[in-house]
Parts: sequence; C-alpha cells; structure tokens
Amino acid sequence: MSTRYSFSLIALGLLLAAAGAQAEESENQVATVVSGTTLSGYVDTSMNWQFGDKKTSAGRVNDPAKHQNGFNLNTAQLRVSRELDEDASTWSAGYAASVLYGPTSEELSYSDGNFALQHAYIDLRAPLGNGLDFRFGAFESIIGFEALETYENPNFSRSYGAYLEHGESVGGLASYTFDINDWLLSVSAGVANAYDNPITINDRSSNSSRLSYMGSVDLVFPESTGFLEGTELYAAIVNGLPADGGMDADSQPNVTNFNAYLTMPLPVTGLSWAFSYDMLANSHRHGAAPVDSNWANAYALYLIYEATDKLSFANRIEYAEGSAGTYEQDFETAWGDKQDQFIANTFTVSYKLWENVITRAEFRWDHDLSGSHRMTDDGSRNNSFGITGNICYIF
Repeated sequence: MSTRYSFSLIALGLLLAAAGAQAEESENQVATVVSGTTLSGYVDTSMNWQFGDKKTSAGRVNDPAKHQNGFNLNTAQLRVSRELDEDASTWSAGYAASVLYGPTSEELSYSDGNFALQHAYIDLRAPLGNGLDFRFGAFESIIGFEALETYENPNFSRSYGAYLEHGESVGGLASYTFDINDWLLSVSAGVANAYDNPITINDRSSNSSRLSYMGSVDLVFPESTGFLEGTELYAAIVNGLPADGGMDADSQPNVTNFNAYLTMPLPVTGLSWAFSYDMLANSHRHGAAPVDSNWANAYALYLIYEATDKLSFANRIEYAEGSAGTYEQDFETAWGDKQDQFIANTFTVSYKLWENVITRAEFRWDHDLSGSHRMTDDGSRNNSFGITGNICYIF
C-alpha cells in the first residue's frame, strides 16, 4: 500500500471519527466512547513576489523558489483530538491525530509529496502531584520558538533558526509541572528513534538502532512579578543520529540541536518582545552524512505590538552563521567554502477582518554577509527582497 494512499485513508478515518463525535445525543455506544473528540484544522494560502531573480534556499524554509512570484496553496490541515482532563487528580487519557495536504507539507519528516502525517500520539496522565503526563507516538519536536502552524507565529515566513531545527520524533515523552509559589516550572524528558525519520515512520534501515534523547525546561513568571507576568524562559535539547547517516550509521556522529528563547511583555499595553537562539552541532549539508566539524548558530529578535483585538504588527531581525552549505537546500561547490553568514529583517502586518480568518502582509529582506552573492540562484546579488500576502482560515 502506497504512503499517499495510506494518508488518504487516515484523513477519511479522521473525518468519520469526528462526525461520530458530534452525535452527542445519540445512544450509539461508539459515539459515547469518543465523546469529547473535537475536529479542527486550517487552510493556508499565500501570494509571493520577489524583486529580481528567485532564491532557492538560504534558510527560506516555507518560501523556496517554487513558492515565489505567484499564488500558493500552502497547507490544509485536518485534526481530531481529545485533550486531557483539566483535573490533575484523576487518571486521564487523550489523543491527537493530524494530516496535512499541500506543498509545505514537505517541511515535515513524515511526508510523501503533498501528503504528511503531522502527528499521531496518545497522551496519558497519572494523578501524581500536579499530574505526571506521558506522550507516546509521533509528535513534533520540543525544539523551537516558532510553531509548525504559521498562523501561530508573529511572522508568516520562518526564521533561519527554524531551518536548523529538529523535525519530529517517534518515541515517548514524560512531562511534569512544578508550582513553586505560583512560579510554574515545567520539565520534560524523552527518548525516541533516530534524530530524524524518513517517510516510513518505523523504518530503521538507514539509521541503525541508535536512539535520540531530548529534554526541556520551561519557566513562567507569576502575577507577583508585575508587568513581567507571563514572561517565559524556555530551553530544549535533542541529540541523536539523523536518518540519512548512511550505511555506516553507527560510525557517524550524533547531531545536537539546542534552542532557547525568552518572551517578555513590556510596560506598554499590547507590546512584547522575544529572543530566540538555535544551535546545530555536527550539522550536515543536504544529502550528506553529519560531519564533526560542521556547526551553525541562528539568533532572532522579535518585537510584537497588538494594537487592537484585530490589528497587530511584528518585526523580526535575525543573524545566522554556519559551516559552508549549512543553509543551502541545493549546495553548489560554486559557492566555495566560505562560512555561511546572513542577516534578515521581516516586517508583518496582521488583520482579522473576517471571523476565523487571519490576513497578513509581509516584507522580507535577506543579505548575504559572506559576499558570495547567494541571494539569487544565478549568484548575482547579496540582497533579496520580497513581499508576501497570506490568508489563513482556522476552524
């Protein structure tokens, strides 16, 4: 059975399960079992125009050349889920399953062309203290400030840091939140298959039997800290062998991904800022095994202003560096062995005119600090300028 056909069956199954969940007044036993299940998702579209020639990569994760200078269907998501009970003193179980369709589905590890399994996992809670939570299955990485769903991010286009980050895991994750005088400290630790997985989720043919390991710490400030209430300090790390380690996978070095971010409100209503740092050690050029000496760093500073319930502004300025070819989807020796070095600024205006719809306009500028003229595919310029319009319906 083909992967694409399998995803189609999954999508059909999600729809049928959601339909059954909506029949709350029915005496059907199956519907009773899945009561509490919700159906959600989104449809994401955009239009992009580049000033001058196209640019294939340089960290432009959801803005490759094939999405430039035209209209795009990005992703359509269908998700069914049941959340854990809010009462931490009871045994509780939940689940989530999500499938995607669209060109940007290829950002995920578990994709076959335009189809992708975003996640499929089971959540369990043991009534110990504030509740000890477990997650088993295929789930998104604990690494990263920006969410997979672009409408949840301050900007539409993704950062250089997002380009470096770990994708998804198949394994288990345990989480617990400590309440220390209203300071919320959450910790998590997990183990999974290889650092990244191929299209076939449980395939171990290319990554041997080595596992990946992960952990995170999250601190949220309480009301007693004044205007700093809600400030969040987060750090996470993932270490493991990537799936493209090759036949001699056991001799390849592990890849290490680290991310830390700080989000903080400012003493002006609606104004906040955030800083994110990403590190990739033992990185690899696309299509090659990881190398001990390869590395990359990415820094991003966000300023966000929510002027009204409908209107918001966001600006992201970032700096990225790394071994030659780290940020290239199609690394060419013509670029030489100069270290990757980029800066970028992205300004986004968001407005909610229709219910459940987010409309955004974005301007982005990227600059190649290495002097290699990598901002166009013909190697003619160090600068890239583009505008993007984005419309996303969330249900």
